[in-house]
Parts: sequence; C-alpha cells; structure tokens
Amino acid sequence: MSRHFLFRHYWWIAIVIAICAITLIMCLAETDQMPFVGSVVATVLAFCYFVQQQRLAETILFKQLFTEFNCRYDKLNDKLLEIAQYQDQSVMNLEQGHRNKIVDYFNLCGEEYLFYKEGYIHRDVWRSWCRGMLWYMEKEPFLSIWNEELTTESYYGLSLAVIRAGAAS
Repeated sequence: MSRHFLFRHYWWIAIVIAICAITLIMCLAETDQMPFVGSVVATVLAFCYFVQQQRLAETILFKQLFTEFNCRYDKLNDKLLEIAQYQDQSVMNLEQGHRNKIVDYFNLCGEEYLFYKEGYIHRDVWRSWCRGMLWYMEKEPFLSIWNEELTTESYYGLSLAVIRAGAAS
C-alpha cells in the first residue's frame, strides 16, 4: 500500500479497522468489553492524527523542494536559453563556462528525479519538468554532453528514456 493511497483514504481505512476490531471484541470478549473498545477508538484516532501529521510534513517538504528546484532553474535559465540558441555549436567549440552550466542543469534534473522516485514530487510537476528537460535534451550541445555525462552514472538513474516517459505520462 503506497503512502499516497494511505493519505487519500486513511479515514476509510480507520473506519474499517475500527468496525472489524470492535466486532471482534464484541464476539470474543466474555467480560467487560468497554476498555477494549476504548483502546480501539484511541488507536484509530492516533492513527488518523499520525497520517494527517505525516501528510502535512510531506506537503511542507514538497513545497520546499519545489521552491528550491525552481529557484535553481531560474538562475540557470537565461544561460541555458543562450546556449540553446546556438544549436550549431559543437561540444568542442563550447566555452567551458557554458559546459559547466549545462552540467549544473543536468545535476538539477538528476536531483529532481531522485526526489520524484522517492515520491516527494507530484506526478504532474514531474511531467512538466520532463517536458522542459526534453526541450533542451533534444538540442545540441545538450544532447552530446548528456551522452558523455551518462557514462559517469551521476544522475541517479535518470536517462533520456525516463525523461521521455515522464513527459508522456
């Protein structure tokens, strides 16, 4: 059961567990049943509180990640667009500073993918980011540098196939 499923349906899960537990107590307990019923109710309420707190913490983390990633991209955006305008640049003629900016962008993309895989980036956000990544990855010198960089295995499993699949989802 994924935590996203749990976050969406925790109250139904709590009700079903409570009904099953209380029914079991009523059927099996021969003496005073109220302490057991009280324990079940307290446990279900604690479960609901825990899920709400976990969901809140993950929402805050998502906002922090989203804001940080977008700020980092904003700092790179102008230089990346400048580099993309010169599509006929070969990797050999590329200035070292431009190459470094491209690698910085790839590092950002890899980190975004890592947090997406861990479930902290929403699918809609990931799809949007992948579409942006594809816009660059299908241009030179980005594609050539990407192919060189993939040999370092520095991007947490991010590949062009993963980016294309993310953009299509």
